[in-house]
Amino acid sequence: MSSKVLLVSHVYSTSSGPVYGPIDVVENYLVEKKIKHQVIKYPLTSILPLPIKSFSETLTTLFKTILYKVDIFIGIDPLNAFAGVILRKIGFLKKTVFYCVDYTPTRFENKLINSIYLWIDRFAATNSDEVWNVSSRIVDLRKAQGISFSKIKLVPNSPSFGKCPRQNAGKIDRNKIVMVSGLTHSRSLDLVLSVFKKVHSKFPRVKLTIIGTGGYQNKLKARINSLGIDKSVLLVGQLSNAKLLMEVSKSILALSIYSYSKEYSWVYYGDSKKTREYLACGTPVIITDAVATSIDIKKYNAGVVIKLNEKELLNAIEKFLMDRKFWINTRKNAIVLAKEFDINPILDRTLLPLV
Repeated sequence: MSSKVLLVSHVYSTSSGPVYGPIDVVENYLVEKKIKHQVIKYPLTSILPLPIKSFSETLTTLFKTILYKVDIFIGIDPLNAFAGVILRKIGFLKKTVFYCVDYTPTRFENKLINSIYLWIDRFAATNSDEVWNVSSRIVDLRKAQGISFSKIKLVPNSPSFGKCPRQNAGKIDRNKIVMVSGLTHSRSLDLVLSVFKKVHSKFPRVKLTIIGTGGYQNKLKARINSLGIDKSVLLVGQLSNAKLLMEVSKSILALSIYSYSKEYSWVYYGDSKKTREYLACGTPVIITDAVATSIDIKKYNAGVVIKLNEKELLNAIEKFLMDRKFWINTRKNAIVLAKEFDINPILDRTLLPLV
């Protein structure tokens, strides 16, 4: 393992700090395997106009890659992967990997900018040595684009299975439901709260813990108060990944409620990192069918896949609360699914051969 790896990614941050993401998972793996590496992280948002921000970051990546003298380049998102391809073509790299952690056909409202984004995405996929994709739907997309099958890899947003806490079934709080969510929009959260009020009226001891932060937080608090469930809905804010996993591991059930719309079109191709973490903690999931991860939940019977409506969400929650045998079965299946998608063996198969 004499090669040196460079990871380049954009990082989403809230007022509480950076959100743990795919680059952190890969970086931790490199540290554990004692593989030489460097990391470049760019903020996802900026006050700079997008063209200037993109041009500046690409130049920075080019110069730093040459300075660091790396061999393997892993670019997370199209623009970073594009820089890696250019560097390899002019002889500064041995291998480039485009790690596609999300995809959408309508990234930008501006048609010209969106067409440039799609061109860069396809160029990066076509010209990288390998294309890692977080979901089966993106894998299918790459095949449809004519990308060489030999370089298409499935590398989901999975955590390290061994690092996720799992409680004995007897220690699980059967009255605790958890949801990890950015508090940035209302549709999914309002649906969850409306359903939870009905659940709470039937099961008054049940509590809902919401982990996350965002601009919708104050309106969410007002909504919780107006529904009269403020004593049973806990807003704990953004937690470190370790604390988040511990909260999840103590819960009977976790919610992954995604809505699909033009504004959130990336959801269809996405692989839900929080859902993979729920599963690795042995916590079964209720998930909407909008996100690609729902395919695995249904295949392994590791939870319940629903449409985005009150009736299906209510029925699914009540099923878990009332049917202990069903909960035990889906919990076992969740662990099986998470172990099969443990990121460590996946990276052993994809990353180690490169270095």
